[in-house]
Amino acid sequence: MSKKENLNKGNTETQFTSDNQPSPEAKKKGWQKKRLLKDLADILLQGDKLNEFKKLAKDLGIDLTDDEMTLEVAMSLKQAEKAIEKGDTSAYNSVMDRLKGRPQQAIDHTTKGQSISQPILNIDPLKK
Repeated sequence: MSKKENLNKGNTETQFTSDNQPSPEAKKKGWQKKRLLKDLADILLQGDKLNEFKKLAKDLGIDLTDDEMTLEVAMSLKQAEKAIEKGDTSAYNSVMDRLKGRPQQAIDHTTKGQSISQPILNIDPLKK
């Protein structure tokens, strides 16, 4: 299978509507997958790993209870640690995007590379 075929593989189905819904078996498999991922996240936050994340949080000045320590929080802590201790710019950007949101992107409003030099003052679709 080519890369292009592989990329388009998931796009062959039509969008779900009130008439086009997954079968009960497909829904069951989806819920099983979601439960499995949650169980995996819980396993990753037990024992020594949980203590490691709690120590990391404390080192960063954050006091977290066991209930507050989610996989999302743990991953954010690791990114912050990586940004601080290793000077990892990508980790820093990830943390800052999470904390403050992504920076607004500039949009160049030009026509074929040329700036629009004169503003359009009056647009009336009924005038000719």
